[in-house]
Amino acid sequence: MDLIAPRSRGEVEAALAAARDGRRPLLVVGGRTHLDKGNPSPVTAELDLTGLDGLVEHHPAEMLVVVEAGMRCGRLGELLAGHGQEWPVDAPAEATVGGVIAAAASSPRRLRVGPVRDLVLEVELLTGGGRWVRAGGRTVKNVSGYDLCRLMTGSLGTLGVIVQAALKLRPLPKARRTIVAGAGLACAAELLRALPRASAALVTPAGIELRLEGWPEDVEEQTRRAVELLGDDAGIVDDAPFPEALGLWTAPVVVEVAVAPSKLPAVVEAVVGSRATAATFGTGLAPGTDGVGRDTWAALAGVGICWVGLEDSGAALEGLRAVVAELGGIAPVVRGHGGLGAAPQAPIVQQRLKHAFDPAGVLAPGRFWGGL
Repeated sequence: MDLIAPRSRGEVEAALAAARDGRRPLLVVGGRTHLDKGNPSPVTAELDLTGLDGLVEHHPAEMLVVVEAGMRCGRLGELLAGHGQEWPVDAPAEATVGGVIAAAASSPRRLRVGPVRDLVLEVELLTGGGRWVRAGGRTVKNVSGYDLCRLMTGSLGTLGVIVQAALKLRPLPKARRTIVAGAGLACAAELLRALPRASAALVTPAGIELRLEGWPEDVEEQTRRAVELLGDDAGIVDDAPFPEALGLWTAPVVVEVAVAPSKLPAVVEAVVGSRATAATFGTGLAPGTDGVGRDTWAALAGVGICWVGLEDSGAALEGLRAVVAELGGIAPVVRGHGGLGAAPQAPIVQQRLKHAFDPAGVLAPGRFWGGL
């Protein structure tokens, strides 16, 4: 497969024009950390945007930064940390800003910081048809009509090539603390009712990791209330990475289940309960530290996301998706083979958007939901 590595907007434009003229489908790539998300696409070349990695503007007082889409998240984090700020997507250091936006990658702290679409104020992109578009606005609530900025978030590079983005920042927390306890989703829900400003409640087979962030006084007060609920079972860890390294990310296949938060217990029950190991998933669950251990699944209470590690993309994945579909959710693979899952024909509005943005079908055809 050919690799095209533009270093300017003009070179991006030339590459897309050549792809249209030669009817050669392209796959836009960055740090390749989220490349497995999406259906297989018959592309003949990759358009690598890591050469477009400049810092365009930074306005610390306005909590705003504008960067080119190829900037690595690790480098961006270092630049912002000097001003006591962060773009809170918790992406791998080698991931690119454009890739995180295109994949709509979920942060473990989504409960507190929100989804990626809420952290992107503006994008500049070149559509598959060759038009330059600026979507969104650099001030909050400065968009009327169809929100193209949100449309591009999660589009998997099938509508346009994002070359620049204005990002919404937040202050780095002055204090960070993780409280661990051997409890499950029911306890996590109780904790979140008592601590509505918690950053995350991650539940694994080993228990809960409750993340608290903010001013030291606030974190101390939240800790006191959490310990009152958890009792002597609670352990306290300051300034540790969150979450602790999850072995499930080394599984051959990792699925990101998304359901309504109220349906999350049913997903976990299906994974580890009587419905899971034999009746539904066969033997496809990736082994954890104790058969079905901490490294098999991880659920974000209050959000409705559950990551599940599987041995392959066969019957185990099909069984999981069947359960999730009954619950009204989705289960795309985010690591390994398996794609987004079976989906009915894309709605007319999505088909029209694809045709309007990419009439020649040169941007990863078939990669998106519904085969678009």
